[in-house]
Amino acid sequence: MFGIGQSLRRKPRQFSYNPRYYDAEQEARNQRRIELGHAPKEEEDRERKPGDLLRARSERRQQEAERSMASRRQSNKMRLLFVVLLVVGVVMLTKSIIETFNF
Repeated sequence: MFGIGQSLRRKPRQFSYNPRYYDAEQEARNQRRIELGHAPKEEEDRERKPGDLLRARSERRQQEAERSMASRRQSNKMRLLFVVLLVVGVVMLTKSIIETFNF
């Protein structure tokens, strides 16, 4: 009644525990990479700290912003060059027209 008998017959809770600081499969992969001459990267070897992923994401975003800004600057330089050449062309054209008709 009221579940008293069920609590007496219940088995203890069990869980699957994987060691936190040792992974046999990871060690085997790293050993195989070393044998093949592909040593693991430093980033894989070092221990992660809180906020690493956020820092990496913000660094990638900042690098992308810098690349786009450099691209924008190059585009603006080309536009400025085009405008200068256009103005020089118009000035030379009007100068030749003035000389032709002797105004």
